[in-house]
Amino acid sequence: MSFTVRPVREERKSDVRFKKYVLLAAAFVQSIFHLYRWKKERNQKERKELKRIATLKKTVTVLLAVLIAFLLIIGTLRVLLRLKAFSLTGMFSAVSADLPADENGHTNVLLLGVGDSNHDGVDLTDTIMVASLDPAKTRSAVLLSLPRDLYILNSEKMGKGRINDLYRDYKSFLISQGSDKAKASGEAMKQLAKEIGSFVDLPIHGVIKINFSGFTQAVDAIGGVDVFVPEDISDPEYPGPNYTFETFALTKGPQHLSGETALKYVRSRHSTSDFSRSARQQQVMAAAAAKVRGSGLLKNASKMTDLLSIISKNMETTFTTRELFGLAGLGQKIDQKKIVSTQLSDQNGLYDGPAGRGGFLYAPPREQFEGASILLPVSMPEMPVTWKQIRSLSRLLFENRELFVRPPAVAVLNAGAREGSARKLAGELYKYGFNVVDSRNFLKGDNPSFEKSFVAVYPSQKTEEATEEAANKLSKAEDNADFFKKLFKFSSPLSTVDIAAFGENPADIIIVLGKDYRFGNLQDLILTSTE
Repeated sequence: MSFTVRPVREERKSDVRFKKYVLLAAAFVQSIFHLYRWKKERNQKERKELKRIATLKKTVTVLLAVLIAFLLIIGTLRVLLRLKAFSLTGMFSAVSADLPADENGHTNVLLLGVGDSNHDGVDLTDTIMVASLDPAKTRSAVLLSLPRDLYILNSEKMGKGRINDLYRDYKSFLISQGSDKAKASGEAMKQLAKEIGSFVDLPIHGVIKINFSGFTQAVDAIGGVDVFVPEDISDPEYPGPNYTFETFALTKGPQHLSGETALKYVRSRHSTSDFSRSARQQQVMAAAAAKVRGSGLLKNASKMTDLLSIISKNMETTFTTRELFGLAGLGQKIDQKKIVSTQLSDQNGLYDGPAGRGGFLYAPPREQFEGASILLPVSMPEMPVTWKQIRSLSRLLFENRELFVRPPAVAVLNAGAREGSARKLAGELYKYGFNVVDSRNFLKGDNPSFEKSFVAVYPSQKTEEATEEAANKLSKAEDNADFFKKLFKFSSPLSTVDIAAFGENPADIIIVLGKDYRFGNLQDLILTSTE
């Protein structure tokens, strides 16, 4: 095989130059494209940034406008307050809503005091108080305290247990069912109000719950409170930090209490009792209300702002904001001298023990409740356990509050009834809060007998002086006497009696028990007379 060898033809120079031009052109086009894309992206970013800045400017402008408006409003209010052309009371009237009321025109509120994270017993309602406000007819407030150890045997939704456990346990139950804490707390407060309302036979229109920190700060914000301590207090087992104990002591007499001391004063019960603690809670509440009104705090915008800030951070309520303003305005109409305070206690007079005001509770054997110390309502008949006596007390207090705002002095005299009738009835009346000053035979010597029982007004009420004060006093005495006449269903007309029947202990109202008198429990008389 033969081969022919020839050289490869050399590439032309013109072709090489052409390829270079093509590559340069492509590179140029690519550069232009990248530059265009970069510029486009930059423009988009600039537009977004400009839009964001514009939005921010708009937002800042709106916020500044709101802030300026707020400052103008606050400034205007302060100027008006200084010029006395405007008052916080007027502001309350302007923004408040009408409050719900019962058929008597009373607004009823459940007040709760609870521990917070800084105290033991978080969510335990250690203070439970029903407040009934009458701003129109009597301008009075009636407070009924329920002790924390009062045991609930049956309720609609909250099970059974100590009354101060019910809110905490029901709130925990609702949370376990998927409710958030705020909603669970609100529902638990509403349900507790419904349950307690059914126990005391009173519609409750709203709940206010404040924790211990809020109580302490609020008392300090108003400059403390002044109270009269009725007896020396020495409590070596007052709860301290980290589940320890510390000693709390306070001497008898007038005392000025700071927030911290006031909290210890209303919480301590080791050296006294749960019942005296309820009385101290009501005492401090009345003292705080008097301080706010008497010191002119309601006209001090700065102080009121501080107080409202404390309350808002430490309070929960079922009332709306406008209703709270209405409640504040309503509180201005209550006469501080017309606040009636009552506490339930175990001084029931049974088993030869002394009878005390509100003595409608007893302590059952501990072994019946797994060793727990609890309280139950005294029932007549003994079984089943009912709240009839407490309901009858509630009706008396809330529906006939005129008898307790300025309580008349009452004497119960036996003039033909069975021996011991006057003493027995006087004890019952005293338990229900009446001012009983005497119980004995009509006359010490030759005691007369009357066929029929009657109610009389003390002769000094029958005055010849034609003064408005004397007329009002007589009218009031006759109204009170008429109440007892209807309660006991006496058929005899109102009358007066000989002054010799009273000696040195005159009374405004005299209940005379004749031969026709048969003792009846006030529970049944009150419930039937008001139905």
